[in-house]
Amino acid sequence: MNNDKYLKNLLSEFNNELNKSITNKTDRYWLDQLRFELLNENELNIVVGSDFVKSSIEKKLLSNITSVFKRVVGGSDCVFVVDSSFSIFVDKTAHVEKQETVVEEKKVSILEYDLSFFDDLFVGSCNNLAVTAAKNVVVSPGDRFNPLFIYGKPGVGKTQLLKTISKSSFSSFYIDSESFLESYISGIKNNDIDVFKNKIRSVDILLIDDIQFFIGKRGVSEELFHTINYFLNNSKAVVLASDQRPQMLKGFPERLISRILNGLVTDIEKPDKKIFLEVLKKSNKDFKNNLISNKEFDLLLSLDFQSFREINGVVNNLIINKQTGEGNSRYVSELVSMYSENKIMELTPEFILSYCSDVYQVDERLVLSKNRSEQVSNARHLFIYLMRKHTEYSLNQIGIYVGNRSHSTVLSSIKKVEGSHSFKREINIFNNKIDNSPLSFSGV
Repeated sequence: MNNDKYLKNLLSEFNNELNKSITNKTDRYWLDQLRFELLNENELNIVVGSDFVKSSIEKKLLSNITSVFKRVVGGSDCVFVVDSSFSIFVDKTAHVEKQETVVEEKKVSILEYDLSFFDDLFVGSCNNLAVTAAKNVVVSPGDRFNPLFIYGKPGVGKTQLLKTISKSSFSSFYIDSESFLESYISGIKNNDIDVFKNKIRSVDILLIDDIQFFIGKRGVSEELFHTINYFLNNSKAVVLASDQRPQMLKGFPERLISRILNGLVTDIEKPDKKIFLEVLKKSNKDFKNNLISNKEFDLLLSLDFQSFREINGVVNNLIINKQTGEGNSRYVSELVSMYSENKIMELTPEFILSYCSDVYQVDERLVLSKNRSEQVSNARHLFIYLMRKHTEYSLNQIGIYVGNRSHSTVLSSIKKVEGSHSFKREINIFNNKIDNSPLSFSGV
């Protein structure tokens, strides 16, 4: 009994000190959403009512809780316990997140969404519109920007934005195209497709990533169409991401493209200088401003990166060089030299189509049409050959791209180019354009 009283006093002292250390109004709100159980001097249970509250506490208060627990009690083992029967909530309309974006006023419990997860994003002119629209979707699912379609090249932050929306909303479901396709096929084979439908339709916000992988897959495209219709008709939100704009999703039903275009279509461009500066500043601050010098700062900011993946790769190299004691002066110099000598060229279908159109002096639309004139046909044969050689598009997908031509027709074009010397000059010119350049390959 004495031990119980001792632990009770310790817990009371811990609670008092923790309360003193938290002055932010929003953080105090989240503190009211949990309770503590002190098992012994080294073990503390943090009891919450849901996984959503747990993730918010982990982000906002866990480091503070751990620090106070260690200082006051001397322990270090803090464990979350999710108990759905525990629901001590304060006024649900008193702490609605304040927003800089323009949204319709709506009294919403903070437990329905938490916009603070967006604080982890780097925002600039390249993605501001997409982020603003995403916040509106979180606050008012289905009210506007529905469906929201976000497109951009690989590595610019589409997936991160979708997952941020998912984390910010209490009622959301994120799924990538591969998982969607696997679940759909499994549902058809096992005759339980309704289980999959009910799962993805039970939330207020559905987020589907990389839908360009549905190209040429009629069944799943139809299912996507009906899913979007369901969400629109029930005032729920759909967010889609792709590395291609809707009009380039060849093989998708026209009515599906029409539904998408009826919402908001916005792109995310490559990270701008402002974002790269913020990333460098944050990384430098984590190393007490000793990661790179002012001179190296300026040199790095002169570079032109195409994606966050490139930026993350550079930052990771800066960090590992610092940790191993090698320093970053030589690495930065070599990096600047490489980028100044070479321009990154992305081998997209648009780039290849433009080349073939210029070589044969025919309109790009004719290359993709049913026109069979010799000049147009040669441009089309070359386009198909270069697409197969320099992208990850399958024969079927290339066929869809060039006006829904069959697999055998595409294969025939490739053989014509490979078996004829008349295309050799055009191929060599194209190869010279991309030789000695860092390449970013496009695929579906």
